[in-house]
Formats: sequence, C-alpha cells, structure tokens
Amino acid sequence: MSPPQSLGLDVEILRRLSSDRLVRVLEDAPGAKDLIIDGDLMKMLDRIAGATLLRSHGVDKMYRLERVPPPVQSSQRVYLVRPSLLQLKILADHVHSDHAAHPDLHVHVVVVPRLVSWVTGLLEEEGLYGALTLHEFCPDFIPLDDDLLSLEMTSFFRDAFLEGDFSGCVDVARAINTLQGLFGQIPYVLAHGRAAKAVMPEISHLFIFDRDADYVTPLLTQLTYEGALDDHFGINAGVVEFPGEVVGQDAPRKVPLNSKDTIYDNIRNKHFASVSSYLITKAKEVNAKKEQAQNMTASQMKDFVANELRTLQSCHATLALHLRACESITKSVKQDFETQLTTEHGLVTGASNAGQARKFLKNCLARMQPLTDNLRLFCLYSLTQDGLSPKDYKQLASQMLAAHGHKHLITLNNLRQLNLLCATESSASSTGVNRDSSGTNIQGRLAQVTSLLPKKGQGWRAAAKRLRLIPDPDKTIDLHNPSDPSYVFNGAYTPVMAKVVGEALSVRGAFTQTLLDSLKVLPGTTISRAAPPGSPVGPHVALVVMMGGVTYTEVAALRLLAVTSGTRIIVASTSTINGDQLVSGVVHK
Repeated sequence: MSPPQSLGLDVEILRRLSSDRLVRVLEDAPGAKDLIIDGDLMKMLDRIAGATLLRSHGVDKMYRLERVPPPVQSSQRVYLVRPSLLQLKILADHVHSDHAAHPDLHVHVVVVPRLVSWVTGLLEEEGLYGALTLHEFCPDFIPLDDDLLSLEMTSFFRDAFLEGDFSGCVDVARAINTLQGLFGQIPYVLAHGRAAKAVMPEISHLFIFDRDADYVTPLLTQLTYEGALDDHFGINAGVVEFPGEVVGQDAPRKVPLNSKDTIYDNIRNKHFASVSSYLITKAKEVNAKKEQAQNMTASQMKDFVANELRTLQSCHATLALHLRACESITKSVKQDFETQLTTEHGLVTGASNAGQARKFLKNCLARMQPLTDNLRLFCLYSLTQDGLSPKDYKQLASQMLAAHGHKHLITLNNLRQLNLLCATESSASSTGVNRDSSGTNIQGRLAQVTSLLPKKGQGWRAAAKRLRLIPDPDKTIDLHNPSDPSYVFNGAYTPVMAKVVGEALSVRGAFTQTLLDSLKVLPGTTISRAAPPGSPVGPHVALVVMMGGVTYTEVAALRLLAVTSGTRIIVASTSTINGDQLVSGVVHK
C-alpha cells in the first residue's frame, strides 16, 4: 500500500534549507561555542543537523536547558529556545549567574521560530539589554518521511484554538510559501477554518484544514500500527523510544520511523489486527532463506555472505523488534478494550444508544481510569450527541471532578471553549443544586459554569451525514487489504480531511460547488481558489496541511487515498498529535 513516489517533490531539499539556515545562525557566533538547547527543540534539531555538522561549525559542548546552568567551558554560549516565558526566565537566570563569575562570556540567544517583540521587552526588563545578542531561526517544514512534513510547533493547537493566539500562522504561511518557491504555484487551493484562512498562499492542489474541523478523529482510538505506536510509546519528530523489553536490552532505544525501513514501510499503515500475521510470515521467509544456506556450495556460500547475509540479519532483527512491539501493545491494552471500541464506534455510527455510552463512561470514572482517557470519551460523547442535556453534563462533570480533582473545573471550561464539550442552556434551578448539602460550593460553581455553556452543539451528526463520513453499514470494509479510508476505524468513520481530499481529487480541476456547499456544515469558513481556465496543470501532487496537529491515522488514510487516486499526497502540519496530546494540551496543570 505504498503511495506513488515518482511524482514531483524532493522534500529532502527542505531539510537542507533548514540546515543551511541553522549553520548561518551558528556562524554569527564565530569560533568555539557551547550550545544550550530548549528540551522541546532537541528532536527537531536532530532532524535538521547531527552532532557532526554542529561540531564542524564550532559547537563544542551541547546541553539541555535546565534551571541549573551548565559549567562555563567556552568563551561563547549559544541558547536555542522557543519564545516561552518560562524558558526565557530560566535563560535570564543563567546569564545573570554566569556573567557574575565570567564577565567576558559572550551570549547569543536564538529564538525559534521567530523573534517576537515581547521577547526583546522581557530581556530588557531583566536588565540584559546589551548583555547578549539576539537572533532568530525559522525552520521550514521538516521531513519526517517522504510524504510527511512537520513544523514541530507542538503548542500551536492550544495557542491558537484555546488562547486565540494565531501568530503561529505566520510561520506556517512562510513555510508553505517556501514550498511554492521551490516547486511552483499551486493552482487549486481549498482552505477551511480561521487558521487555514490566515496561511492560504499563492501556491497542482493545496488543502488546508483547522484541527477543529474534525475533533472526532483524534478522540477515537487509533487502530493502524503507526497510530498504535504513537498512542502506546509516543512518536516525537518521527522517532519512537522503545523500552528495554521491546528492544531486547536493559536500556530503552530510540528508533527512527520512516519509509527507508522497508519492513516498517510495509506495516505502518496496516490495521493493527493484520500486522502480527504479516510479520510472522516474513520471519518464516527469512528463516527459510537462512536454512537454504546450509546446503550451499563453498562458492554459493561466499556469494551469500557477501550479498545477502547482512540484509537477512538486519531484516530478522527488525522483524523481531516489531513483533515485540506488537506483543507489548497487546499486553498493555485495557481488559475492556473491545467494549471501549464498541462504545466509541457506536457513538459515531449511532449503532448503540447514548445510555450505553453514558453507563460505560461512568464506569470508567468510577474505576479511576487515566484522566486523558476519560476526557476523550467525555468529549466524544458530547460531540456525537450534538451536546449534552444539563442533567447529563452536571452528573458526568461532577463525577469527573470527584475522580480527578476539582482543579479540573478549569480543564472542563477549556474544553467548552474549544467546543469539545457542549450542553444545552441551563439555569440554577435546573441543576437541582441543594444549597444545604455538603457539596454546596462545588455544585454551585458547576451550576454557574454550566449556565455559560454554548447552546446545543455544533451539529456534528448533520455534518457527518452531509459529508458521508459514516460508511454504509451494509458495505464490507476489508481491514487487511483496504480500499476505503474508513478502514482506519474498522469501517465506522472516515476522517474529514481524507473524505474532503478524496472528493476533490475525484474530479480533476476546480472544486465542485457540491463539495464547497458540504463544507458549510463544519465550523469555520471555506475559501477556494482555482486557476483561470486553460491554465497548465502540474503533476498530480497534492499538499494537505492541518493547522493544530495531524494524527497518524489521518496520514494512513491519506496514504491509501494516494494509492487509489494515483496522486502523490504530501501531508504537512504544525505537528503530529494524538488524542492524549490533544486533551492534555488543554488540561489545567
């Protein structure tokens, strides 16, 4: 199920561009230097420049930015940081401390991805004006694979959709314009959402979506192999850190995940249910080839050792690694995993009633399941019911706070602001608060907040019907050899971006009015642009951008679409994301 790779773009150019930009920044501090790196930027830096490149441009020692400054061992120190208040305060403390003992120390601060005015103001308030030199480093999309690009802006979703800070759109727009400068203008553009509108460039097809156009996809349990790896181990900047029991050693090991590993490339988008059998079959083939060597002549054995043995040994090790990863995932799933899936899929398809889902959610809360798991199910329940009744919301929210702490009243408020939770209008009387009860204070506050909830939801059920996101229940979805993107959720649901992109690519040329009208049921506005009639159309290459994080499930669905449509599809996003990250990003700490 490998997507077309012969069309269009060499995305490795983007890595080289970012690497060259970083080198120019380092050369602004000529000579030997120590590099202190914001922890959230380390994976991105690994993708752009290795230790050899950094050392060739004067970097002597590298440290993670922590509260205690590292020892001063060079006359120059370069900080690579995000525009984060906490990180900049730590940096300021470092500089004050180091200058007291080493007044001749030269300090350079490189802000990623952009030097904004408040950073300069903060450093001036700290009394550091003139005591350091400021730079900015603007990386382009970083290739995590041949068809997956990321800016690694992990806080974009919270900043934009919760806090209302869309300044990060500038960096996305600049990155898209870099693609346009490298690969030519994109004649057909479809953008949906506030953030998408802000980055639409003059750049064959470009699709831009806001994350809030489809919350259901990240809330559902991921069922592809790559999605399962992300849910269970975490994939950061295209690298997974497997624990010791998976890699067969005492210490954990970081493993890059990309299409250069042919075995991984063949299983990454498979439904998890079919991965183990595939790996076992391949392992038997490798063992059979090794056994054939026992009957070889000396000449044949020499040729085998020279040309095949190392490949077979590497293949065997990779197969064993992924078999152990599958085993680890299978062992770690909850006992009620099947009930969880049935509940999730029943909510989106309407196959089960809301009462069953509510009962399961209450049971999860009573059993003190992890906070992110319970919040995901709560949000999915709310979205698929087009909002909750005041009674339902009060009961579930009260139980959520009792299970996880009343500080999460703020978390619930954040989720409501994002429309991940919603309820009908309420009054104090409808909440049934007993002011003489021992829970008066918390119930009273809950009643007040409930009364401020958005009115009955955003009509997810109508949107799902209009966009035909729920496949026909009578249609058989082959999970082992799929042809429909809904295979990623057992045929229960098709991710919005895969559905829209598939509809658009099915008609060569401009977007149909039917498609544009169907997008009106989603939150946000739609902008489309088509090339003038008679304009030349480039190769069938589509760029799909998700503002606020893309899931590996969506990437798998789009990779299948690339195969079935004969189009090379490149996915780009502010970062990769999963359901836990989506929810935990707005949890009150």
